[in-house]
Amino acid sequence: MTSCDWIGSVYLFIQSSSTSLSDQYDNYKSMVYNALRNVISEFSGGPPNFIEILKILKSDQQLILHLKFCGQVACKRFLQGYRAKMVHQHIQNQLGQCLKLESLQVSLELRVDAEKLDTQLDEEEKCLQYISSVKPSYQKDDELADLDRRFMNVSLGTLPLPLNSNVAPSSLPQGVSPVSPPHTLRSISTEGSTFQFQGQEFIDRPLTSEHHQTFAKLVGTSWKKVGRTLKQNCPALEDPAIDTLAYEYGRESLYEQAYQMLQRFIDCEGKKGTLQRLVDALVINGLTGIAEKLLPVQENGLN
Repeated sequence: MTSCDWIGSVYLFIQSSSTSLSDQYDNYKSMVYNALRNVISEFSGGPPNFIEILKILKSDQQLILHLKFCGQVACKRFLQGYRAKMVHQHIQNQLGQCLKLESLQVSLELRVDAEKLDTQLDEEEKCLQYISSVKPSYQKDDELADLDRRFMNVSLGTLPLPLNSNVAPSSLPQGVSPVSPPHTLRSISTEGSTFQFQGQEFIDRPLTSEHHQTFAKLVGTSWKKVGRTLKQNCPALEDPAIDTLAYEYGRESLYEQAYQMLQRFIDCEGKKGTLQRLVDALVINGLTGIAEKLLPVQENGLN
């Protein structure tokens, strides 16, 4: 991939009051991803400036796109389109068409860590500084990269039509054939890798008992939201696991409920149940303060 001297990232939250976009993504993953990637490409431009969807996460009924910007020109183009509501309109139109929901309405929000950019869009330089302060330390999600290759093969006419698909052929965008359901998403965090948080770099590592206890003590009623974000890559937290935990430990303290949820995550994921994955889930749910408690400066191991 082309290197560039200006890199940044942002989380784009997408929600609709008329349908659960997270459920739609589960049911029609390749179709929804293709619609979103088409929108992003419209504001991306060409090398050396481009925008990339690194991963797609879910939280309750939201979809969260982690976008990487390579080149300030691409980032400015996106911010200007976002401020003018063009990004909103394009996402709304593309998703409405591919899901056959003509009256679909979506709301968007841009975040960098705990910073919400929607109220600061008129201060473009300030937004650029926020975005460039967070540089992703991992490559594009394997599942999305696989879909990209499949879409490319379809456009070249080299990919045969699969026998099974999670996409209804009648709902496909023009020129796109259905693809087979992608493999289960693998964790992008590996022991020994690093990740960025609030401009500092931290070594990723399996969660410790101290992380476990700190999370359970501070998260309160938000443990369910965090659990639903973590479940994307964790079979032990797939529905109805969160609701079952809430019922089983309903008479216990919130600490115990949160502790048991994270324990299931750790037991299932083992060494792949890393600090970065928990921090990402906290940030996505607006719980940056808890993430800060998990990441004291002396722990980054890079000083």
